[in-house]
Amino acid sequence: MTRRSRTHQSTPSNEQAILDAALTLAVTAGYEGTTMAEVARLSGLPVGSVYWHFNNKEQLFSELIDYCFETWKADHTGPTNRDLLRRSIAGSAGGSVNPENKAEAFWILALLFALEKRLTGNLARERYLEVRKQMFELMVERVEPQIPDSVLAVDPEFGRKMVVLGRALTDGFYIAASSGDDIDFLEFADLSASAVEALIARRAAAVAADEEKQ
Repeated sequence: MTRRSRTHQSTPSNEQAILDAALTLAVTAGYEGTTMAEVARLSGLPVGSVYWHFNNKEQLFSELIDYCFETWKADHTGPTNRDLLRRSIAGSAGGSVNPENKAEAFWILALLFALEKRLTGNLARERYLEVRKQMFELMVERVEPQIPDSVLAVDPEFGRKMVVLGRALTDGFYIAASSGDDIDFLEFADLSASAVEALIARRAAAVAADEEKQ
């Protein structure tokens, strides 16, 4: 999408200020409640400058999702699957409950793009759905190396199933906390990690037992 004619000075700091302002508003007011005028006010820039950088709110949110995705990729790393799941549940889901934790709180706002059917066809929603697929594949790349080769040989999709399970746990704990349940995210992150590790170990043992019978 092309930008508007050059009537305002474009600088990385201006664009960063606009993205930061949009993120701050997004986690408190949501997509519908965020306006370009409020983004301009919070960023300290003229509204014309905001429109010069981003033609409309859809484009602004689309690029905001990319901006947050880069942060997500850097944060969601770890030497073990336990570390990854702990980061996902206690970091993303747990952090999203606190609107002051803007980097994590945006994670759940992005999830709302997937659930809000009224935004079907919205540029920002479509970009989020694309990013969500990329997030999934990145997690598969990080999870699969820690699953025994014997398990993957029998069930090549097992790693992907573990990522689906981890994502469902992360989403579910956020919804539970948002509904008023008393959720200790660190405790449930460790419980979930232990359950996933036990599931992998059980599958590996079952595969080994089947091989012995043959």
